[in-house]
Amino acid sequence: MEQFLTGDIWKEVNKLLVQRENKIACIAYVTSDTLRLFKGDTLICDASDYQIKFGATSAKVIDTYFKKGVTILSYQNLHSKLLLTKSFLIIGSSNLSNKSADILVESAIVSDNDTLLSQVKSFIHNLMIAKETVTMTRKLLDRLLRIKVVKRKFNPSTKSKIRKKTFGVSYWYVPLEELSDKSYEKVKDKIEAAKKKVIEQTEFTEEDIDSIYFRNRTRFSSLAKEGDQVMMNLRNKNKTRRYVFPFATILLINKGNQDTIYIYDDAKNGEEFALTNFLSLIKDLELEKSLDKPRTKELSVRDAMKLKSLWK
Repeated sequence: MEQFLTGDIWKEVNKLLVQRENKIACIAYVTSDTLRLFKGDTLICDASDYQIKFGATSAKVIDTYFKKGVTILSYQNLHSKLLLTKSFLIIGSSNLSNKSADILVESAIVSDNDTLLSQVKSFIHNLMIAKETVTMTRKLLDRLLRIKVVKRKFNPSTKSKIRKKTFGVSYWYVPLEELSDKSYEKVKDKIEAAKKKVIEQTEFTEEDIDSIYFRNRTRFSSLAKEGDQVMMNLRNKNKTRRYVFPFATILLINKGNQDTIYIYDDAKNGEEFALTNFLSLIKDLELEKSLDKPRTKELSVRDAMKLKSLWK
């Protein structure tokens, strides 16, 4: 499992959790009980007097989890934001707070990589046994609840459109026709404006990116998302040859009333193959879907990895 999350991170994480599976959350600051934790689970956070006093961690929320039977550990200066289960791991930027859920632009990675799971398990074990780690008790929690909270001034900000955007995870094989000079001139301004948008907001240059233009709606133009990867089967302007290019990441999708423009990362991951050479190379790959005919296909991760190996 490999997944990228944005938006309300812990709400999205709840959808992935199995209630009976024990969880260890290692989240620096806790002011919301959005994350579903129950008896048998563990929460490690910074519930030091200082963080309680200035509202970074809420004693009331800690009390809510404590009453559910969650084991609470406090480690001063903790800044980690992760959650570990037996089967997968989430590592991200989000604290357990309403501000993270509703306003801030957060992101996280979900992974079942065995090496990462093992490393994080060891990291958490070291936190648990550290001499600085404090185990929450009823007596200690009652004292924290009596600390007067000094509310810091909230800096209002506008909500970002990016924070709730869903990024694609699909791999596409797409047959395309190179635009003639005459056709390109008609849409040149639209394409250049889309490219400019990417260049102004990133470190990409004109040489780093390229575009795909669709006049009509297709399955690909309807379903593809930013973050998807596309392998293009491109016929040249003279309609004499076809070439297959390595996978490229879609950076921006600009949808108009009658057309769609895709800006993709044109980083040189390898040279293109003439179609005849490409078809010869894939014969021994045992792909789940045949690519003999130039038709749009959404590929499995397994097929995509095999195809990527052609350019390594």
